[in-house]
Amino acid sequence: MADADRAREAKANLAADLQRLLDGRELLDAEISVHERRKNEVLSAFGVTTLAEVVERDDQLRERDRLHATVTELEDQLAAELGVQTFEQARSILDALDFGGIAIEKAEGEQRIQLLDEAIQQQLIRQTRAADKLDAIGGDSAVARIDAERRTILLEIEDRAVRYIELKLGVMSAGNALRAFRERHRSGMMARASDAFALMTRGRYSGLTTQPVKGGEVLIALQSDGQSKVTEALSKGARFQLYLALRLAGYYEFAQFRPSVPFIADDIMETFDHVRSEEVFRLFGQMADAGQVIYLTHHQHLCEIAKTVVPGVRIHELG
Repeated sequence: MADADRAREAKANLAADLQRLLDGRELLDAEISVHERRKNEVLSAFGVTTLAEVVERDDQLRERDRLHATVTELEDQLAAELGVQTFEQARSILDALDFGGIAIEKAEGEQRIQLLDEAIQQQLIRQTRAADKLDAIGGDSAVARIDAERRTILLEIEDRAVRYIELKLGVMSAGNALRAFRERHRSGMMARASDAFALMTRGRYSGLTTQPVKGGEVLIALQSDGQSKVTEALSKGARFQLYLALRLAGYYEFAQFRPSVPFIADDIMETFDHVRSEEVFRLFGQMADAGQVIYLTHHQHLCEIAKTVVPGVRIHELG
């Protein structure tokens, strides 16, 4: 009977523990249900199937926000450097600039800066010599005269230094504007040059790209088999075709923002075969929609090719 009482007591205790565990299990199941629902909401919001993908997508969003903040900061910096309120105003200012003239002004400014550097060095040498002479002079009236000359030289150095700083800042601004202009217009010009080069080479080359090197970039020709060559490794005919493709793209870029000027070429197809000459004349015919194209030659067969490829061509024989 004692054993039975102890067994009943143990059973009661175990039943109580079991009930307590069941109650805890119900709470845990409820929490699991809540977490599962929140998990499904998060997966649905990110459009993925696993939490690992959610973490990856969240990192991408953070990177997007960081890049957006960087772009905004650069736009604000550009607006501040140009002294305007918004980036749109700064962009309109840059679009209205004549970057060819700025490049010339930049070169002239750099030359003036070099001359001013030399002048400052000469002035410093003169100042040092004057200071040595002043130290060697006694207490007569010559001291006041030399001191006045020293002050005059210092003022002249100060004026030239201010001018040097102004020119230096102008050169830096022009350089930044040129870099911004190149980055904005290079992609379109490169795409047009790549298409023209691929057409002129009859598909042997698929296009052009650039590769950064120390101090700038180099132009790379992409072959149809996946290989690539630098400009110096191309054959003479391929180089001529590459340079012509760049000229064509540059002409379109120029004519897009300014009144077009005649495009003049003087017997540039001497290394081109019949098929490539046809492709070049076809490109010239398309260019004629943007401006006048003048081709000078003493080869009669090129005239016949031009008549065939470009029906509206005009042949002028110069006696």
